[in-house]
Amino acid sequence: MSTNPSLNRDIWKTEILTHISHEMRTPLTTIIGYSEVMLSDPKLPADAKQEYTEIIRNAGRRLSDFLDSYLESEVAERNKALDERRGEDLSLLTQRAIEKASAASEGKSVSITSRCEPAIYLEGADPDHIIQILENVILNAIDLASPGGHIEITAMQRSTVVEIEVVNRDRGFLSVSAAAVGKRFRWIQSPGIEIHHDGLGLAFAKHVVELEGGLLNLQNYDQGLTFTLQFPRNGGC
Repeated sequence: MSTNPSLNRDIWKTEILTHISHEMRTPLTTIIGYSEVMLSDPKLPADAKQEYTEIIRNAGRRLSDFLDSYLESEVAERNKALDERRGEDLSLLTQRAIEKASAASEGKSVSITSRCEPAIYLEGADPDHIIQILENVILNAIDLASPGGHIEITAMQRSTVVEIEVVNRDRGFLSVSAAAVGKRFRWIQSPGIEIHHDGLGLAFAKHVVELEGGLLNLQNYDQGLTFTLQFPRNGGC
């Protein structure tokens, strides 16, 4: 038995398509065949017409029942997949992203603290995407931090969105246009002195955020340079 997940999925899809083709083709062949007989023979006896009509009706019902059953199964599988995708608390996903960025933070002695409200779920969002987004944003915050600096991550539920903030308190004097998000960043010191620094992975992070229906902004608040992520709650958080 193959242990290749991709190959197993391909085999499974082939088997499913073969099954669907068989289940649909058999009643369709019956319906088409008996309809053609009835149309090609205007002198067909009444009892034969009655028999053929019942055969066509039964084949149609069989096809309808199969389609109903298949669609119900597909909806159930989709709902199950969505439940599995939203089954992880955002605090756990944040912790995984912090762990993935740990080598960079330890290399600069940058500490990271996380405060997430409990039981926050992003309905329909891909957990891997959320981890990738957070990791990229955290890596940028680390890259901008001074050695021994500190980064704070908070997550909270608002009326229509889940909001995540990654705050770098070491570079609050920096400012950058929100319009620059998604492009290669140029960090400008307030007096206009250019600091040559390109954001690492922010364009990618912004793209993935938008795939998940969210927004990524970067602003300079009093508390520091803040990356703000917002994702729609969809009534499911």
